[in-house]
Amino acid sequence: MTEITNAERYKEQYAHFRSMNDILYKIPPIFTAILGGLWYFAVSNLDKYKWVACAVFLFCAIASVCFINIMQRFRMAFNAYIDNLNKMDGEMKVSIKPSKLPSTIATIQYLLWAAAAISLAGAIYAPLR
Repeated sequence: MTEITNAERYKEQYAHFRSMNDILYKIPPIFTAILGGLWYFAVSNLDKYKWVACAVFLFCAIASVCFINIMQRFRMAFNAYIDNLNKMDGEMKVSIKPSKLPSTIATIQYLLWAAAAISLAGAIYAPLR
């Protein structure tokens, strides 16, 4: 069995990190398309089918919370790669951790909480209309 060198480990870790970074910036448009499409459907059918619109808004709230969970799990894996690369880079590490500003992932999660709140408001409003 051949020994894996630290240089090979580093290259593999960095390749995974780079791939995850690419995915990170593709996730918000996916969430936006899903929630936006469902919101549009719900609002378009608000006059005819109040209870369908209510159910769609409730589903959007649930989906938003699920998306928050997805982002939290993504954050844990992403940060693990950052920590590993920082250890391997030593003094040459490039990292903004810790920062007073929220991370990209935290920002996405805040927006998803807002989407969940708006969805719940829509679910309450729909049957009262």
